[in-house]
Amino acid sequence: MKALIKDFIQHPEKKEKFDEIALELFDYLYHHNLAYQKFCQRRGIGVRQVRTWKDIPAVSTDAFKTNFLSATPKEDCSRIFMTSGTTTGISGKHYHKDVEIYDLSAKTGFRQFVTSEKLPMAILFPDEQEMPNSSLAHYLEILRKDGQEDSKHFITEKGLEIEAFKEWLGRHKDHPVIILGASYSFVHLFEGLQEGESLPIHPDSLLFDTGGFKNFSKAYSLEDFYQKLLTIFPVQTAPINMYGMTELSTEYYTHVEKGKVQIKKGPHWIRFKVIDPLNGEEVQSGQVGILVHVDLANVNSVPAIQTGDLAIDRGDGFELIGRQKGAGAKGCSLSAKEWLEDHHE
Repeated sequence: MKALIKDFIQHPEKKEKFDEIALELFDYLYHHNLAYQKFCQRRGIGVRQVRTWKDIPAVSTDAFKTNFLSATPKEDCSRIFMTSGTTTGISGKHYHKDVEIYDLSAKTGFRQFVTSEKLPMAILFPDEQEMPNSSLAHYLEILRKDGQEDSKHFITEKGLEIEAFKEWLGRHKDHPVIILGASYSFVHLFEGLQEGESLPIHPDSLLFDTGGFKNFSKAYSLEDFYQKLLTIFPVQTAPINMYGMTELSTEYYTHVEKGKVQIKKGPHWIRFKVIDPLNGEEVQSGQVGILVHVDLANVNSVPAIQTGDLAIDRGDGFELIGRQKGAGAKGCSLSAKEWLEDHHE
């Protein structure tokens, strides 16, 4: 199964085979992930009832908190990525036999939607040693290794090292860099700088954030957040926001342009639909519903994930509206917030 998915990710010209491969992945996980098989059977769904990728039963992200969703025995899984668990006290766990497909998905998607250039990276998030069960820490480590040698983390056991970050920027001001971090990491940076202060940066540099920034010490609207970001880092390219979650192995991206609807787009090995949570059916075009993903890079867990996110299908991507009532805040920024609060000098 892994070889099939790997080949599909590496060959975008085969994207029309998504449906065929999604059904093969469903068949494989139905027979090898017993918890998922029971989930499907309780809904009266077997392999014969699933005829297109849209028919694949989607597991709620909450199920990862209480169920072992893996086609591989626990002792044979090399990595476990965990959600923050902040809102309920219980962490969701995503088991991976290995991270070969995960890493391939991350690098390939990033090169397609962000940049294929090897740029120096400033990472405003703890590294994998500090957060070994964070999927975002692993994702950023993949990118760091794929970037230039002088790529560095600036959130350490000391907290956000603003002076070291400024010094690094000064050394790189004559060529493009990329600054990546959880949205809350940038909020923390905002609060550590002087009002109106801007930092030295090459105008062709890239800005990249992920997660959200509401419900924290200082709330920013989407527009205010990115306006502040561009005031501090006066670059020419629109900032890039990444949408991902622990339960997925693929990310979506959007270029955040003022006054435009922010459409999140993913690579050819992930698709989405927007459903009515009351009946599971797709909502009409332009209506708000619950976001469901079918991620072919989820080779060891479940192929379809029902989120707590509200969205509108915009055809070539989705517009994220917010969170379903009762759903907690997204974990990336929560993780960054907790780390910074625990390690603030």
